Amino acid sequence: MSRSLFLLALLLVACKTAETPAPAKPVEPVAAPPPAPAPAPAPAPAPKIELAPAPALPTRPIGLPEVPSPADNPTTPGKAELGWKLFFDKRLSKDGSMACVQCHEIARAYTSATALDPKVGGAVNIRNTPTVLNLGFHTSWYWDGRMATLEAVSNAAWKGQLGADPAIVAKTLNEVPVYKAMFERAFDEPATADNVPKALAAFFRALTSGNSAFDRAQAGDKKAMSAEATEGFKVFGAKGCTTCHVPPLFTHYDFENIGIGDDPGRKDATKADADTGKFKTPSLRNVALTAPYFHDGHAKTLEEAIALMAKGGNKNPNLSTKLKPQKLSPKEAKAIKAFLEALTGESTYTTEPSLP
Repeated sequence: MSRSLFLLALLLVACKTAETPAPAKPVEPVAAPPPAPAPAPAPAPAPKIELAPAPALPTRPIGLPEVPSPADNPTTPGKAELGWKLFFDKRLSKDGSMACVQCHEIARAYTSATALDPKVGGAVNIRNTPTVLNLGFHTSWYWDGRMATLEAVSNAAWKGQLGADPAIVAKTLNEVPVYKAMFERAFDEPATADNVPKALAAFFRALTSGNSAFDRAQAGDKKAMSAEATEGFKVFGAKGCTTCHVPPLFTHYDFENIGIGDDPGRKDATKADADTGKFKTPSLRNVALTAPYFHDGHAKTLEEAIALMAKGGNKNPNLSTKLKPQKLSPKEAKAIKAFLEALTGESTYTTEPSLP
């Protein structure tokens, strides 16, 4: 082979070699990205609660004046209905064990049959449970008058008697759709620590008792009261009882010492020694239903209470000067009792509500 042919052959082999690609390296497969999670479904809108119209405020019973309604918490049907339900609901308490009505029974003119009632947790109150009927007429609250508004005493009883943490209870109430809707209707907001006592106060202002035999007699019904009760009213006035138990509410809402027990009484609120042993004069309306009597509940019967007052209370340095011993014959004492029984009236709320 000539030199030129050899070089040509060598060049052809080199070109063939250059045209043949090197084998490709295997390509690692790329993992596909995981599928995006499906979007969470939008929460279903809370069902709109359609409330029936709140019942109208009760008609004022015969014999009572108008109940004051404060500008910062005017009494409305929606508030009164809400407060009525809350009064009967154990969810208002710290542990769900107690409702207001347990110490304020309807059949006993919204009082208790026991001298001293327990609180949530078992501690016992040091004073007797008073009626909450006609509470809206009071000018101060509690036996010693330490609370200046009905909203304040409602709040104090809620936290003290029922042991509530207001913020927690308000949250619990808002978890009940009907309650939440009722609060929004009454206050334009859900339940709060502030508006729960306002609802209770509105209920109390609507919770009245009148139209007793005495009231009907005063309105002109000559057959409403028995002759004995009519005579008892005359004796009641003649013996000076109306000095403190002023008609038509049969109290002056002031504080008097009648010598019962060693409780500081009004002094707890004022810190004044002169107020030692003074307590707010209770109304005598429905008194026949509210035994036991006085701030410590020690008088078990109406006869006992009448006898104590007739003798001028128990002697002590701060005894009220308005309290004078009176001689009562058995006939007069019986007539006074008949008159006091004629003060049993009709309440504006006589049944338990249905609760949401």
